[in-house]
Amino acid sequence: MYCTRLELKDFRNYRKLDLSFSRGLHVFQGENAAGKTSLLEALYILATTKSARAGADQELVNLEAEPEFGAPAFARLSTKIERLDDQLEAEVLITRDGPPDEFGISPNAARKRIKINGSPRRAVDLIGQLNVVLFSPEDLDLVIGTPSLRRRYFDITLSQVDHRYLRNLQDYAKIVAQRNSYLRHFREKQRALKGRPTARPSSKEQFELSIWDEELVKAGTYIIKRRHECLLGLNRRAAGLHSSLLGLLGEEITPVFELVYQPSFPLEAGLDETKIFELFIRQLAKVREQEFARAVSLVGPHRDDFIFQLEGKNLAIYGSRGQQRTAVLALKLAETGWMEQQTGERPILLLDDILSELDAGRRQYVLDTVQAGSDQIFITATDLALFPSPAQLKSTARLYRVEAGRVQLLDT
Repeated sequence: MYCTRLELKDFRNYRKLDLSFSRGLHVFQGENAAGKTSLLEALYILATTKSARAGADQELVNLEAEPEFGAPAFARLSTKIERLDDQLEAEVLITRDGPPDEFGISPNAARKRIKINGSPRRAVDLIGQLNVVLFSPEDLDLVIGTPSLRRRYFDITLSQVDHRYLRNLQDYAKIVAQRNSYLRHFREKQRALKGRPTARPSSKEQFELSIWDEELVKAGTYIIKRRHECLLGLNRRAAGLHSSLLGLLGEEITPVFELVYQPSFPLEAGLDETKIFELFIRQLAKVREQEFARAVSLVGPHRDDFIFQLEGKNLAIYGSRGQQRTAVLALKLAETGWMEQQTGERPILLLDDILSELDAGRRQYVLDTVQAGSDQIFITATDLALFPSPAQLKSTARLYRVEAGRVQLLDT
């Protein structure tokens, strides 16, 4: 698949933008804060409905955008996509906060409206229509950051290729919230005893909690299964890519690299959904009293983690900066091939200023690998000298100059 058109209105520092694209390599060069990353962010939002950068959606609306026809200011992103068997038009409209009411509440806080081929749709319907893989300097946080960052990465990756996973993920989040609410209610009742010893949950209270368990386990089982399968698929690709990247550094013997799934309860190899369901139920029974005492759900995919290992050692703890960066790069390159295998479509690749983080040999390897594995690549850079052959680049890529929210296609 590839993007043929991108239109932006009042998105970030772009008041109005309309770009047409072809297959192949597109390079956006400009100074920092010129708006290069925002172009990739726009495509990422059109693929996932979420920003990889913004803390809140209202940040995406241009500060100078004004209300129109009594409606709050908004940002509009739209794209046209060519896929193997059809074409797609997608639009995301993001409203800024409306004026607060008498209680200080903004009724229109950062709402999104989605259209697919001109028809209003839900956000869930857009995810997976356009597939992208984003490379950015912040990817290093996948190794050294919190478990929630790693869960989010795998959830976004899997949601793009598996709508059943996305639906189960949404259901699971709601069930965990409801279950935790029940546990907090129990704890508040115990605190109301005013100094009397905290009672153990009654059989009635334990039964009421168990009502949530079946739905929790039903949604969670599929999430666990698909995360495990995803890790296996990524590992098969990432190990070879990691070895190739190390070979560029002159290492004759390359250490074993793998991604390791750390679920919240022990799993066995080759488990099917029935067995995972049984183990999940059994683990919930073991922690029942702890959950009542701590007023939180202690078992399930929301407690999972994934670690990057080199020769069996956790790279977050024992890895150098260079080893961590190489591991993440191998993962992202592996994601490209894995996503194509899952969907039959090559994803669009978004490389945000990552060449400056690499030595010359790995820059060339990355460029060669992504061009062989995708129909369309968008790269941002501050300096074209970062490319192995700037002169050749002018004949093989479309080059753009980005300045203060304006994009100009350069003559090649």
